[in-house]
Amino acid sequence: MTNTRPRVELIPIFEDNYVFCLIDDNNQEAFVIDPGEAAKTSQYLKDNGLKLKGVLLTHHHNDHVGGVRPLVSEHPAPIYAPLKNKTQIGHADTWVTEGETVRLGPFEFKVLELPGHTLGHVAYWEPKMKWLFSGDVLFGLGCGRLFEGSYEQGYESLQRIKKLPADTLVYCTHEYTEANLNFCNMLSNLDNSPITGDNEDLELYANQLLSRREMELPSVPLKLSVELRVNPFLLAKSVSQFTYLRDLRNKQ
Repeated sequence: MTNTRPRVELIPIFEDNYVFCLIDDNNQEAFVIDPGEAAKTSQYLKDNGLKLKGVLLTHHHNDHVGGVRPLVSEHPAPIYAPLKNKTQIGHADTWVTEGETVRLGPFEFKVLELPGHTLGHVAYWEPKMKWLFSGDVLFGLGCGRLFEGSYEQGYESLQRIKKLPADTLVYCTHEYTEANLNFCNMLSNLDNSPITGDNEDLELYANQLLSRREMELPSVPLKLSVELRVNPFLLAKSVSQFTYLRDLRNKQ
């Protein structure tokens, strides 16, 4: 049998969520990240003859964890979740913290604690594949709302992501990129806009994004190298700039 490279498939759920299914074709095994809904995820595993071998959770919001219990009742597998969300999640097998490595099949995930959206939020970084599963911390042209954390925490979490290799692929859990593009276009028309990126880069991004969406293709995964040039929240040079942008985006 020819060895094939592991891959990530996106399972759309709800209006704009994705469940990520990491597939090891050599063993017909799958590892699922943030199954907010069970039925579609379970059906995908059955349709593709995959055995579920692990579930990774980034944070406690229901659209990320709501499908975990029915999914593992049908496809038994260990659940990994952030320790700081233990009281909110309550049904993981392994609790993870900053700097730990989770080894599942061919994958080795480094746990990054990235508070802001929630206090216990983690991301999973796979350095060999250069994949980042960012949950709700970073989006295409945007970032997650700060439901629990401070502006300082949100800003610092993005600074950590900026230090990852530029060729990282970012798997964020929501298809928000078009809405965030509208925000960027609004920012570009402000006299005091903190955006310092090249408008030509944003125009190219917009053309490629709209072409993909017209074909009903996802904008995910994101290329970190591109987001570094056009995402206003990654371009923010200080907590005060980040705060200004986040407050402005909250009003949209």
